[in-house]
Amino acid sequence: MPDPATTPRLPAVGPLLLTQVGYQARLLAANGRAVMIGVGLPVLLLISSSSHSHVSVSAVAGRAVFGLTLTAWNIYGVRTVAAREAGILKRWRATPLPRSCYFAARILATVVVSVLAGAATVAAGVVLYGTHLTVTGALGALIVFVIGAAAWAAPATALTGAVSTIDSAGPILLLVYFPVLVISGVLGSVSEAHWLHTLATYLPAEPLSHAATSALQHAPGAPLLPARDLLVLAAWAIGGLAVATVTFRWEPHRPTQRRAARADA
Repeated sequence: MPDPATTPRLPAVGPLLLTQVGYQARLLAANGRAVMIGVGLPVLLLISSSSHSHVSVSAVAGRAVFGLTLTAWNIYGVRTVAAREAGILKRWRATPLPRSCYFAARILATVVVSVLAGAATVAAGVVLYGTHLTVTGALGALIVFVIGAAAWAAPATALTGAVSTIDSAGPILLLVYFPVLVISGVLGSVSEAHWLHTLATYLPAEPLSHAATSALQHAPGAPLLPARDLLVLAAWAIGGLAVATVTFRWEPHRPTQRRAARADA
């Protein structure tokens, strides 16, 4: 029997998780396409929507939310499906690393990169258009971005279990993503039925945009963040994580084998 004193042991869960978060974040940030879409596209939309040298705080918040959610939902979801179908998740599952550690690290790393994408758009608003941002407002926006990114990354993880191929991952994720963004008015106000507006307040886009706007234009003496918006976002994060623990797939999808037709007697 191997001597327990000489058997190598895994580090504690905390250091393992931090190492995995850093590793997964670097992988995502090293993807030039992801950076261009999550950071470059929102900034370009911000510039194109500006009026001369002025841009509203709500426009900055909306573009920041667009970059954050696009990273946390679509880019992350596609990468997860691609890793699974390529057998990468299966190989990670076979390592001594606890599955929960790897599972949590992917989501936390996505939250980190998504927050940076949103922060980059806010920084562009401050530098290019002089958007006023206080320390309190920046802290509030950071809190909103973290909870909001989790509210999108966790449900995206749950949905990947239903996506069978990498080719269908992008279209399926976008089919869910853009209608939610449109009815929530993240990219601009739209005329919609009252029931659609009510529905949007329970989806993770409108509360995120509203809370980010409230944080960025925070006035002294006013509440920093709207409690209802944070509760809705937290519910999506917790609910998405709960569903993801059931639906998450480590193994690649296998094509269904059709039974050979029986020969006529």
